[in-house]
Amino acid sequence: MPDAPIAPVVTLEDVSVAYGKSAALRNVTTSFAAGAVGLLGPNGAGKSTLLKTLLGFLTPERGRMRVLGLDVAEAPIEIRARVGYMPESDAHIPGMNAVSFVAYCGELAGLPRVDAMQRAHEVLYYVGLGEARYRNVETYSAGMKQRIKLAQALVHDPDLLFLDEPTNGMDPKGREEMLELIRDLAHNKGVSLILSSHLLPDVEYTC
Repeated sequence: MPDAPIAPVVTLEDVSVAYGKSAALRNVTTSFAAGAVGLLGPNGAGKSTLLKTLLGFLTPERGRMRVLGLDVAEAPIEIRARVGYMPESDAHIPGMNAVSFVAYCGELAGLPRVDAMQRAHEVLYYVGLGEARYRNVETYSAGMKQRIKLAQALVHDPDLLFLDEPTNGMDPKGREEMLELIRDLAHNKGVSLILSSHLLPDVEYTC
């Protein structure tokens, strides 16, 4: 018996999204396979809009979308509980240290408080912030802020990751380490992910 085909993790059918009169996405029909898939294009191409629409943050003018087999229009909260999202812009909360912030993100995703705190410590060590986990996030460098965004995306052990420009603002060494983490998640830990980037080498290395 041949193996049954693996269902795509994301599908879009004729999806259009506009900001006022400006079309950000126009009649997009595509699917994303499990594994590591790159979403490659220049800044302003609509990559971030696509990810935000899949999470239910933006409502399309038309079209249907499914994430992990769930309809985005019908089950956005359920989808967000199973997806880790690393946004392009910083989204930390001033006055919180790293471990409290990541644990809080875990609770928002549905983890009990004790489990969220334990996972926060684990993922902060994984992304290389173990020594700095009790520092307030606003004291972090740009590269460290990228790492904490990855940590909060991982804290609830998601089935799928959306990574939006994950090497933004990082120096060459930090960028290399971030790409190693993403490659490890996809190829060794079996996490499906969609990597949005304008950098072809980042996509080639990780996907």
